[in-house]
Amino acid sequence: MKPFGLPSPLHLRGLLELVCLVVFASAAAAQGAPQGRSVKILTDVPDAIAPAAIPSMSTAKLASLNAGMKTDNAAGLSLDLIPSGEIIAGSKIGFRITTKKPGYLILLDVDAAGKLTQIFPETATETGAIRDTPSMVKPGKPLIIPQLGSPYANFEFIAQPPAGVGMFVALLCDKPVQVVDLPNAPPPAFAPGDTLKYVRDQTQALVIPLQNANRLDRPSWSFDGKIYLIK
Repeated sequence: MKPFGLPSPLHLRGLLELVCLVVFASAAAAQGAPQGRSVKILTDVPDAIAPAAIPSMSTAKLASLNAGMKTDNAAGLSLDLIPSGEIIAGSKIGFRITTKKPGYLILLDVDAAGKLTQIFPETATETGAIRDTPSMVKPGKPLIIPQLGSPYANFEFIAQPPAGVGMFVALLCDKPVQVVDLPNAPPPAFAPGDTLKYVRDQTQALVIPLQNANRLDRPSWSFDGKIYLIK
């Protein structure tokens, strides 16, 4: 008769086999299972990142900035936008230009990113220049672009993104200049006056060859700028 409470040799062997099976199964599962990484759940996070807000500026603020724009303007050049103030992307924009002295007009657009583009006179295309003669403005006779019945009836400028504060700059030259090639400018949103000054400084550094002469001439320029808000 075996002592009470002690397992028989047969029971001991069964227990050892069961322990071995559990150990082997755990090891196999550990080797075959991928090593997971802990994940931390953040709370109070919005479902999506909000897009950047379009700059907001009142019509009164735009008018105040434009009224305070100062630069070299010996010819009394004046540029007005049609319409002025806030502009919806895809809208057409017209221009009204007056001057107290005759000169040749160039219009530039500086968009919200600082990209500078000549928009008038239209520059050369693959088929050649749109206009063969410079665009002269005379005192006492406002130039409106576009205007039915004028050489500029087919001119069209459509406001394009990026959204934000842009600037149109009118240049009046005493020489028949048709094209200016200027680098991009500081974005007008930061300091419109600095953008206009930058365009002025870059333009005044330009020289043109004189006809029938082996020398370069530095023309005289007048400037006016108007900022706008495109949405």
